[in-house]
Amino acid sequence: MEQYIINKLPNILKLNINIKTLKYISYDNSNNEHLTHSKKTAIDFDSVKNLYNIKDNNNIFELQSNDALYIDKNKIHYFIEFKNIQIVKNKHRKIKKELQLKIYDSIFILSDIEYSNGIKYISDIFSFSKNYIIYILVYNSNKNSSLQIHNNLENKSKMLSDKLGLSKFTKFLLKEVYIYDEEEFEREFINKIIRNEP
Repeated sequence: MEQYIINKLPNILKLNINIKTLKYISYDNSNNEHLTHSKKTAIDFDSVKNLYNIKDNNNIFELQSNDALYIDKNKIHYFIEFKNIQIVKNKHRKIKKELQLKIYDSIFILSDIEYSNGIKYISDIFSFSKNYIIYILVYNSNKNSSLQIHNNLENKSKMLSDKLGLSKFTKFLLKEVYIYDEEEFEREFINKIIRNEP
């Protein structure tokens, strides 16, 4: 992310402990592997969520969140979720519910973030999310080999989006939804969309 973008963010988003590389954010400590090796920086949204849960300790439940938030030069906000597990088959209903909850909770957290003067970071979250928030799910291709038979990226992404219940978010709550394996993420997001950004 560009430093000037980070500088304009509310404190909870721009704290040094929250700005990390995508490589760091994608790390799965239970399997000791990263889903990307990109050194591009993003907001560790799990860390933001943890600070938010502490701040709002009147909550009787802890909110969930997507792993990363990347904001580009055009103010497009990319929520990125890294899944180093099998995303379809056995437990896909559980994963489907978890992914949807993380989207709702992440948007809720974003809607409640304020600058130090009390002004909301995003004043109209519903309109903003439909026009400026894109969701990206990144999965490990080695753990989802059955998905590799789909040659067409767009068809595979739509099929997975339907199966995981993410299609309903497009144009309703999110601008777009993309589902990539780790190589597609590098090619389509890191090397195309944010190629010229730090």
